[in-house]
Amino acid sequence: MEDSSPQRRPQNAVPLLRSPLSDPGLLSSSPQNYFMERSQSLNELTGVYSSSPSGVSEIDVILDDGSQQKRTVSLSTLPGNDHHDSSDESIIDDSTPLLKSHKDIYHAIGYSSKDAPSSSSSSDDDSDEPFFPVTRYKKRRPSQANTHKKQPGFFHLTTAQRSVLKCSFAYLLGSLFTFVPYLNGWIGNNHTSSHLVATATVFFNPAKTLGGMVEAAAYGWGYVLFANVICWGSMITTDFFVDRNHYLIAHLISLFVWLAGSTFIVSFLKAHWNKPPVGTASSLCFITIFIIVVREGSVNRGDFDTTRINQITGAVATGTLITVACCILFWPVSAAKKLKNNLDETLGSYRVLLKLLTKTFLLDDDLPEFKANRTLQTAIQAHQSSFTALQKSLAEAKLETFWNTNMRGKHALYDSVIKSMQRLAQHMGGLRSSCGIQFEIMGSEKTKQYKEMARKKRKMYSAFRQASNLFVPQKPAVVGETNWNVRAGYRRRRFQEEIRRQKASDQLVPSTSQPEAGSTLVDFIQTIRGPLKSLAFTCKQTLLHLQNSFSAQPATSLYLLRSNLQKAIVLFESSQNEAIQKLYSSYNHSNGTLMGEDIFLVYFFVFNMTEFARELIVLVESVERLNEANKHKMGLITWILAWIKKKKGAPKKVKKSPGFVPNERNTVNTLHTPTPTTTWRKFFINVWYTFSLFKLQKIRYATKATVATILLASFAFIDSTKAWFIEWRMEWALITLMVVMTPTVGGTNIVAVYRIFSTIFGCYTAMIFYMLFPGNMYALALLTWLFSIPNFWIILHHKHGKFGQFQLLAYNLVMLNKFNDRDTNQIEVWWLATVRCTAILAGVVLGLIATAYVWPYEARVELRKGLSDFLLRLAWLYQKLVSIHRDYILPATPDNLVDLDGLSETQVLTLDAQKKMATQSFMDLELGLQRSLLELQSLLSQTPNEPRLKGAFPVDTYRDMLLSCQNIVDRFLSMRTIILKDDWYEQVQHDLMLPLSLARREMVGNVILYFYLLASALRLKTPMPPYFPPARKAWQSLLVQLREMPIEKTKRLIEKNNVYIFYYAYVTLMEDIIRELDKLGNNMTLLFGALVPSNQWEQLFDEEDHP
Repeated sequence: MEDSSPQRRPQNAVPLLRSPLSDPGLLSSSPQNYFMERSQSLNELTGVYSSSPSGVSEIDVILDDGSQQKRTVSLSTLPGNDHHDSSDESIIDDSTPLLKSHKDIYHAIGYSSKDAPSSSSSSDDDSDEPFFPVTRYKKRRPSQANTHKKQPGFFHLTTAQRSVLKCSFAYLLGSLFTFVPYLNGWIGNNHTSSHLVATATVFFNPAKTLGGMVEAAAYGWGYVLFANVICWGSMITTDFFVDRNHYLIAHLISLFVWLAGSTFIVSFLKAHWNKPPVGTASSLCFITIFIIVVREGSVNRGDFDTTRINQITGAVATGTLITVACCILFWPVSAAKKLKNNLDETLGSYRVLLKLLTKTFLLDDDLPEFKANRTLQTAIQAHQSSFTALQKSLAEAKLETFWNTNMRGKHALYDSVIKSMQRLAQHMGGLRSSCGIQFEIMGSEKTKQYKEMARKKRKMYSAFRQASNLFVPQKPAVVGETNWNVRAGYRRRRFQEEIRRQKASDQLVPSTSQPEAGSTLVDFIQTIRGPLKSLAFTCKQTLLHLQNSFSAQPATSLYLLRSNLQKAIVLFESSQNEAIQKLYSSYNHSNGTLMGEDIFLVYFFVFNMTEFARELIVLVESVERLNEANKHKMGLITWILAWIKKKKGAPKKVKKSPGFVPNERNTVNTLHTPTPTTTWRKFFINVWYTFSLFKLQKIRYATKATVATILLASFAFIDSTKAWFIEWRMEWALITLMVVMTPTVGGTNIVAVYRIFSTIFGCYTAMIFYMLFPGNMYALALLTWLFSIPNFWIILHHKHGKFGQFQLLAYNLVMLNKFNDRDTNQIEVWWLATVRCTAILAGVVLGLIATAYVWPYEARVELRKGLSDFLLRLAWLYQKLVSIHRDYILPATPDNLVDLDGLSETQVLTLDAQKKMATQSFMDLELGLQRSLLELQSLLSQTPNEPRLKGAFPVDTYRDMLLSCQNIVDRFLSMRTIILKDDWYEQVQHDLMLPLSLARREMVGNVILYFYLLASALRLKTPMPPYFPPARKAWQSLLVQLREMPIEKTKRLIEKNNVYIFYYAYVTLMEDIIRELDKLGNNMTLLFGALVPSNQWEQLFDEEDHP
């Protein structure tokens, strides 16, 4: 009987026909088909190769030593496996093993490509199915040898465990200042506020980096000193007026000057900076102010006693010192080292994504290796967060300058490195969009539908899978709390359909006949396949060496890396130009027409790959300058003197213009807002501007927080309610009010839930512990430390970290306050826990009312408004791209003499300087748009926390709209890269843009009108019109006129470095943008409805109904 067990095959072996490895995983566009539709590999489609090209084809490669040789390049082989064939030709292995599943054989679940229905490229929708199969895997049991080898020692601690332990140590030390009388004597036998020592260790948790601890301590002490100033001022004014029997005036000044003013300032800064250290510092500030100004100030009878202020300040100072000491002594973490690790991880994510996108574009045989595993998930997450995470790490690293020589004097160099990496991330987005795949968060409705259908399908084919026994299970990994899905877009399916069509055309034509134009896409891919893999290999090798430069001493010269990239780009561009010339000749000889749009299905990936490599050169130069600076250490005094000299000699910053303001309702110099001409009109305009500030969300948040605080605190100054306020400890309610109130309704709701349940659990846990061991210093200290460990784990490593923090604070207050009362026993522990829970509940309820009904800042509303602003900013960016050539002039030549009189400073700059300025300006705009998208995604994630009586919020629809916006941003990036090419200035503008200016005007006008219509609809929430701007029709008209241009003229342009290709690619790129606009319009119609239903609209103009 034959053995049916799967046989292990070489990693780069020729894939079996109709096997999973010959399946690139392309999708059907049919929305009814819920299963994977897989096309054949490129080799099988073309019928040219009989084996995998990744294992046989020899291409020109730039080696690490700078030499150019013919080698066989693999993007998938493992390091250290140097193979040699019979001709003793070496195979260059990619020394970056990005995925660990190369030895597994995958069995696709679904119909084969010959059985599946063909996809329709006419659909403008993206595929609903994941690009990679969603499967369930059984857990693989590791071998005994590997388990024994990787088993850690008994006392081995992970980084996460160390961070939890160091936080628990700090909390234990802080609580000992209450449990141990000797330590309590160090803070003046403070039996009233000693719990604040442990509270400070919870707020300033020592798991931060050294730079992060400096930032947290600086904010914390700044706010505490501010609170001391407020408390001293309130005490002085209270004593002054109370001594003169003006109790009402004293209380009014305390409420409406000191309390209201400080609350407004702290609340505004909390919303303005919106940083975790600021939130922590604000809480400590409010604790001090509410206890002194409200609780103590309401019973002050003219005694100027600063004991309470000194006790609170001393307790906070002690807790801060304990936290800083634990941060430094127990497993310290350097922010500079963390920055290098983040740079290393981000570069590694670029390698993973570059490999994924290149293989996807080339339809490599081993593409199914890219499953939703840990490496791919981590890479996508790192790419998404690289726009903000690196900047945050750098900000913390800069705070270590005083003692870290690796950061001293190198701030500007690190800034240039991170800016270059952010531009690389933008180019990576361009590669992804041009490749035709999309990254989305798992859990959307489409993914859930696919998983349900896939689950049913697995049951249908379970018997067949057991018989074939070809599927090797692998458990998908989960990274953090976010899983990413990869799915095919319109371009990807269009690419697949074109490959199939050309394959069918080739089968009908004899091999000896003249090649038809229908096979040009296959020919083009075959021509650039080798050079593209060579360039991708050089880029990946460069990324690997850059990683080594951050983790260890680089083995390869960075100058050599830069030279290798330049050589690889020259080699690739020469091959690309030859391929385009060959394809043009094929078209010209076959039917005398221009190249079709099929070439541009792949052209943009090739183009973006070149731009990615060029930006990689800039990154290598930045890292090279950084490494050179690291060789020269700068002393602290030298750095301080250099910094002072730099500040003195620095030119004054020119005040930047506000730029474009979307949805501006008060445009100056209009009939609604005329320009003031008289002094009185200027005065009233300034008054109007001042009161307009109250429309800002930050001002409104600070105002309503202040009003809510005054209303609740006023009960402490009214004689009839003062005793009640003190007995039920309503200052705790005030503190809770300011903690619960966040700028958004959704954020307030979730914090309120955390606060209520965590307080109940923490208070009554402390009550039980104290009842079991009343007054037992040793048992209670041990239980307190053990109770803190799981809570710090929640704080540091769980998405609901606030739950652990609030639970510790509640436990800390009940346990430590009752221990201080162990001798007098004035209050029972169960009553203290009940009072704490009641006060917290009162503060939560008042915070929910103030947030939800007074100037509510709802995440779903701000998402809609932010999306409207984003679309207008996209329209403005498109207008800037279209008009970029207007302010720039060509270099003066004998045929082009320009009079420089009357020109602006920008116009008289050299062309190269103009290009650099324009490139930097556009990159800043694109980076700002990318960050705005991240903010909108954050708002979208908060919408489930805002329940609606109307029903669930349409999260999936808004997620699709944000994805369309992301695709438009990626297309604009590619468009900007094309427009800023030298050939665009020198040839395209004169030879192609001017003859087609009228058609371009129609298209550009309709696109901008489309943006404006969609942005306005989001603001108004009114039904959509039945007819959208005819942007697609205008684009088609421009495309027809472009194709009708004289063939001799286009031939001359192609001979001039593919100028025609540039403009044609630019025009066809607009199809993607218009398609995304159409998708946005359709989604908004689903959201807001239509003025006239589409079927009724069509019937109005049906010729059959109107003979």
